[in-house]
Amino acid sequence: MIDQYKHQQLRIGSVSPQQMSAWAKRILPNGETIGEVTSPYTFCYNSDKPVIGGLFCERIFGPIKSGICACGNYREIRDKKENPKFCEQCGVEFVDSRIRRYQMGYIKLACPVTHVWYLKRLPSYIANLLDKPLKELEDLVYCDCLFARPVVKKPTFLRLRGSFKYEIQSWKYSIPLFFTTPRFDTFRNREISTGAGAIREQLADLDLRIIIDYSLVEWKELGEEGPKDNEWKDRKIRRRKDFLVRRMQLAKHLIQTNIEPEWMVLCLLPVLPPDLRPSIQIGGGKQISSDINELYKRVILRNNALINILNTGRYAPSDLVMSQEKLIQEAVDTLLDDGIRGQPMRDGHNKVYKSFSDLIQGKEGRFRETLLGKRVDYSGRSVIVVGPSLSLHRCGLPHEIAIELFQTFVIRGLIRQHFASSIVVAKSQIREKEPIVWEILREVMRGHPVLLNRAPTLHRLGIQAFQPILVEGRAISLHPLVCKGFNADFDGDQMAVHVPLSMEAQAEARLLMFSHMNLLSPAIGDPISVPTQDMLIGLYILTSGNRRGICSNRYNLCSRRNHQNERIYHNNYKYKKEEGPFFCNSYDAIGAYRQKRIHLDNPLWLRWRLDQQPISAREAPVEVHYESLGTYHEIYGHYLIVRSIKKGIRCIYIRTTVGHISFYREIEEAIQGFFRACS
Repeated sequence: MIDQYKHQQLRIGSVSPQQMSAWAKRILPNGETIGEVTSPYTFCYNSDKPVIGGLFCERIFGPIKSGICACGNYREIRDKKENPKFCEQCGVEFVDSRIRRYQMGYIKLACPVTHVWYLKRLPSYIANLLDKPLKELEDLVYCDCLFARPVVKKPTFLRLRGSFKYEIQSWKYSIPLFFTTPRFDTFRNREISTGAGAIREQLADLDLRIIIDYSLVEWKELGEEGPKDNEWKDRKIRRRKDFLVRRMQLAKHLIQTNIEPEWMVLCLLPVLPPDLRPSIQIGGGKQISSDINELYKRVILRNNALINILNTGRYAPSDLVMSQEKLIQEAVDTLLDDGIRGQPMRDGHNKVYKSFSDLIQGKEGRFRETLLGKRVDYSGRSVIVVGPSLSLHRCGLPHEIAIELFQTFVIRGLIRQHFASSIVVAKSQIREKEPIVWEILREVMRGHPVLLNRAPTLHRLGIQAFQPILVEGRAISLHPLVCKGFNADFDGDQMAVHVPLSMEAQAEARLLMFSHMNLLSPAIGDPISVPTQDMLIGLYILTSGNRRGICSNRYNLCSRRNHQNERIYHNNYKYKKEEGPFFCNSYDAIGAYRQKRIHLDNPLWLRWRLDQQPISAREAPVEVHYESLGTYHEIYGHYLIVRSIKKGIRCIYIRTTVGHISFYREIEEAIQGFFRACS
């Protein structure tokens, strides 16, 4: 088992047959070596016990129940007496049953088998190293063609033919005798090779450093030739140069990781621990088993058949041997990656078998779901909903999630403030949901950020920090402006919440990961927190006032006089002077809207501060209205100035709507809050 405290990283790659054997083999206290799986069967039908030497053998993978051997004898695991640590009758060690989760076995293959990942996956590593077409290698691996070995200073078929060159009759009668001679197998095995064994021989003869040197020389020669007049030749040269670069990179990586090329051909096939490919018995004598067990069974059956053929003697038909080797190669291919060579293998119910590749790849594979996607402590998950009243750096956590995430902090707060005498009492108060619990929870959350994450986390904005607050319901509330960074929307998306525990993690969350610190895209620098959808519609409604005339609905609260005359300006624009509301401040305007005296988009006149005059020096008034007391009103495009007899400014009114007032009040409060936070 891998010690998580000694090993902080995990590297996946090819291993040597010796390393596979070291992982799977074990030596019993009596000196017997175990680990090889020889039987394709799993359980005995009459006793429901694992078959000895099978895929669930207790001698190889350990006992099913801790401290109980296959015979049913029990012994304490930590017994320090001189009694043997294994049963002398069945050979099962008295160890913890958890060993069946990591103890491996192995199948000793009767013939070498090419690993389908290195052969069929693109780019093909074996084809790149050998510099041969993939189709040619596939024909060789699946025994559809033969490979002639280079033989020097030894009798060959060609030399034999040369000795009978001028004696046609002797050649005609001698060749049948030669092919039926007892030593013909020696000549055949020495000069002709096929299957994965031929690939292994060629890979073993490679020198990776020489491959790098030769490939570099050829790449430079192709670069010195320059462009040709023929476009097809230029394209061919570019493809060759790209291939040489990939070949050099592959050889370099193999050297750096200390991987030998011949390890891409398997002589030993590892067998997964039983708990990773379970077989469960259900009612009625039926059994549910993992698809991996059926695929292992298929490999063992074909491997045992080839062993029996080879053990019959040296006169076994070569065609039969090659056919059986091809079957073993296909069985191992199906085990490792079903369907990579065409039609996948199916069971009796026409269901595709799940191979080893299917177990580890994809969203539901071993890595993404079990290892990377497993639920950790101090974390929760829920659906997100919009929180329009939240600040950009805040998020809303339901009471149920918050009390679970911060339970240990709440317990410490209850004990420190003498509301609970022990941990048991504090947990009891939390279960009963006493009011003091929520007060302490709010105090804890006030100084503790949380991390929100939405899968898949494709960039740094996929996980951001927020200041949590308590909200009602069971959903996480989120500010709509941060949705673009998460690529989230409110149609049922879920997000995970995590609590940073260490002071370093909390400092990093506050300084680098808070949502208001990530307003720009790290990729292109564009703003990432921009309004969309509902926010744009709301802004449009707030700012789309009734603009049917600059003097529309004009109403003077002081004189109460109605003006119903019209005027055509020089640009043929008609203005109506009608009664319109005047307000001294924004609070009166919003109060009138809440009392339904005016609508959200009705134009109104709002008194403005004299020190912020919206006057343009070049702008001329649209209209001038004179009052009986000598005062007069200068009406401009978007504001109105009331002047005295001496032409002094008495007050200024701007033309706006309740929607504009609400919108700019929110902006002003946000700016003031920002300055208060900075100060």
